[in-house]
Amino acid sequence: MGLGMDGNRLFDSKTGVEFNTSDKARNTPGQEIWLTVKAHLATILNAADYDRWIDDLRLVAEVDGEMVIAARDPLSFDRVNGAHRHAIQRIWREHDHARRAIRLVCWRTAPQDLLEIVKDPWEVAAPAQEPKEQAAPAEQKVASTGAPLMTFDTLVTGEANELAFEMARRIASGLPVGTLTTLFYGLQGTGKTHLLHALKAEAERRDADCHIVYLTAEEFLSSYTDGVKVKDTSQLKKRLRAASILMIDDLHRISGKPGTENELFQNIREVTANGGHVILAGDKAPGDVTGFSPRMVSELKGATTVEVGAPDARMRHEIMRRLADHIQTGHPEFIVTDDMISEFNAGIRGQAREMTGAIWNLYTEASFGARTPTMDMVRKIIRRTEGDVRQPSIELVKKAAMKVFDISKTDIESPSKARNVVYPRQIAMYLCRELTGKSFPQIGRSFGKRDHTTILYAHRKVAEALAEDRELAAHVKQVNEMILELQAAGMN
Repeated sequence: MGLGMDGNRLFDSKTGVEFNTSDKARNTPGQEIWLTVKAHLATILNAADYDRWIDDLRLVAEVDGEMVIAARDPLSFDRVNGAHRHAIQRIWREHDHARRAIRLVCWRTAPQDLLEIVKDPWEVAAPAQEPKEQAAPAEQKVASTGAPLMTFDTLVTGEANELAFEMARRIASGLPVGTLTTLFYGLQGTGKTHLLHALKAEAERRDADCHIVYLTAEEFLSSYTDGVKVKDTSQLKKRLRAASILMIDDLHRISGKPGTENELFQNIREVTANGGHVILAGDKAPGDVTGFSPRMVSELKGATTVEVGAPDARMRHEIMRRLADHIQTGHPEFIVTDDMISEFNAGIRGQAREMTGAIWNLYTEASFGARTPTMDMVRKIIRRTEGDVRQPSIELVKKAAMKVFDISKTDIESPSKARNVVYPRQIAMYLCRELTGKSFPQIGRSFGKRDHTTILYAHRKVAEALAEDRELAAHVKQVNEMILELQAAGMN
């Protein structure tokens, strides 16, 4: 790193140190900027991610124009570096007029010249305090980020997750659900972590004596690795096997690690043998998992398995509506209209995580809720999130119209004059011209080898009617949203 006391600045984790420069933009205390960046991150990340990975980071130095941020251990470093480094860099530059780069280091493996100059930042950050009478409840800690608590009441439900929702509520209520091991699986960002936290909160509300242990697979891995290093994993075993309900989130993250998997397997068997319930969450169904031993795969196949599906357009809208209303309770100027939410819904693809991220980014864009959001802000966030929009193919547009109006490929390409066929066909023709970049003759050939004048007529008819025909506008929007959904699913 080439550290030198002349050209670099060190930071106490509690106080800001002014930079030695005549540039006013570089005269802001580094720690002050870092605290602002963390506050910003707390608004756009879910509470669990912020508390687990971001809150423990430390700004330790400025080295050759780069801000050095330390993660405490390799697990934290890998997670932050892989999932949050770009966001930290982007937000730092938004708040730092000097727009310095960020360098992330793992404190345990940091270069010796840095260790010789900078004291352990966690020791510096933790001055002696009077013992607290009682630790703050977990609910208060989660609420401090500004995000709603992860409960059943705040979980948006629909066809995609209603079965998983009912399963979780039954477990929380102590009702029989078949086996003592349950696996919730689905794509990342679909709300599995919310479901587990909601189950935990409800079970503890119903029975104060219920002992629930919640760990991510990474936390389990870290605890197990630490125990192996000192040749004593008894504390981990004692903690897990005393659980009435043991929850392991992000199970897929320990695939390919046979020692860790074996330890988890033994603990699962011990918990269920004692009458406890084991709840696992992963990204794939048992028949699709890879990297696990046949014994663990068999265990997963023997569990009660429930899919947490991707939210549909209605659920995504409701997720954003609820979060926007929640934020507005503390920031009256943060008025998010349904049109803004619909714009997000049509423009940003993804799961619940992307939808909540859109609203938190809008909150940030609106000066942390101090200003009223505008549609320009919404479109700016969509461009920043999605980048360049891919042009759909003619076939994809036709497929979207077929799904929305429940007609066949034969129907949409046929010469039929029935209104229930002509109407969706003309909408598809209009969107093909608007979205695909193809010529009228090219589009005509894809619709049963029609003449280009037919496509031109359909395009003009729809375009002229859109401004006054609300039903038509709604249907065009619905087909457009279906196109984006199909693209998100990998079709084109």
